[in-house]
Amino acid sequence: MREAIGGTWLFGLVITFIVFFASFLAISVNYSKAFNVKNNIVDMISKYEGNNCNARKKIGNYLSDVGYLVTGDCGSIDGDKYDAYDLKGNKLASGKKGYYCIAKTDTGSDTDIKKSYYRVIVFFRVDLPVIGNITTFKIKGETESIYYANDESNKTSCS
Repeated sequence: MREAIGGTWLFGLVITFIVFFASFLAISVNYSKAFNVKNNIVDMISKYEGNNCNARKKIGNYLSDVGYLVTGDCGSIDGDKYDAYDLKGNKLASGKKGYYCIAKTDTGSDTDIKKSYYRVIVFFRVDLPVIGNITTFKIKGETESIYYANDESNKTSCS
């Protein structure tokens, strides 16, 4: 009888280790995917020289292709106002959850060359096997300075 109880305890220990290992792998895969998505969005904004319809359409196509489906609240983060966007590149109303968020910051004075940089936020969901969705984290990134940015961020729809 004593060996049967000892075997049960060891079996429980092995199952616990497997659950922790599977959870670690799930978190690593989700974080890696979100980090790649953020890097590609930053690259597309830089490539198209701003937050314009061409960039947002390419971003939406990319997000659909990779199967990125995590949404989150943008709003005001760290004192900056971020705009939320859907997969078609349309700007969402304030308070809606978006697939990604973009904020623009202009630098330089009126006499200097006009430079802008963009900050991007994507979302990373901790979704563990058996337990399910626990929480959503934000992953932030920013572009390098873009001179005379071609910005259409006030445009709510790209057709």
